[in-house]
Amino acid sequence: SERWKFQIKNGGIWGFIFSLCLSVFNLFEMSFEDAFLSKKNLLRTLYFILVGVFIVGYLNWKKKVKRDDDSAELSHDNAVNK
Repeated sequence: SERWKFQIKNGGIWGFIFSLCLSVFNLFEMSFEDAFLSKKNLLRTLYFILVGVFIVGYLNWKKKVKRDDDSAELSHDNAVNK
């Protein structure tokens, strides 16, 4: 459905970028392989992507639906449409 596509795209991107940022900070303390390719990091990336899809994606979907509903209501009251 449209909602799941939105949540996967929106939340997946958020989770990937968030995990990537944390891995970049880890580069100061460890090697590239340990920071990006370790099992711990890959599990953390999966965790952030899942949190992004189910929580961040859902919250952003609710905001999008509310924004779309509000804009639909306002478009009828617009002085240009009268």
